[in-house]
Amino acid sequence: MSRALKKLIVEELVADYRDRKNLVLVNFKGIDAQQTNVLKRSLGEKNISARVVKNSLAAIAFKEVGISGLGQILAAPTVVATNDDDPVELAKTLKKYSKEIPGFDIVGGWVNGELMSIEDLSALALIPPREVVLTQIVCAFNAPAVQLANVFNATANNLCQVLRAIKEKKSEV
Repeated sequence: MSRALKKLIVEELVADYRDRKNLVLVNFKGIDAQQTNVLKRSLGEKNISARVVKNSLAAIAFKEVGISGLGQILAAPTVVATNDDDPVELAKTLKKYSKEIPGFDIVGGWVNGELMSIEDLSALALIPPREVVLTQIVCAFNAPAVQLANVFNATANNLCQVLRAIKEKKSEV
């Protein structure tokens, strides 16, 4: 590969990675081209872009972007998976594929401005989806109001039962 071509590739990588919030590096040693194409297509359906990169060129691009720590963990043939929406979804999806496809191993990443280890990304993959977390937060805020309403409702029910018992007792007499 000529120097000019390498320079163009690095410039393209820098332009692509500069504005990205989430980058995850995945080794894909031993995966054939057909599996790679199927994987890229299924990742694309989830708004995750995946790109096979030459490690030396990617390391240069990461250094120019200011995340040289990523360049230091490049070892085997590497796919750089990116998205800007949801780092949890990115981690979950890649973790799922790493379990299904032998040789597809997450090695690290850059999420919202922080260098992430394999363990960090695994922990991130365990977080429930965004919608579930938002629902849990809303339920937590509503819980005291619901409990208070139940207390008032129980008091009103108790009063009605007492009045009904008094009415029944008077009607027996």
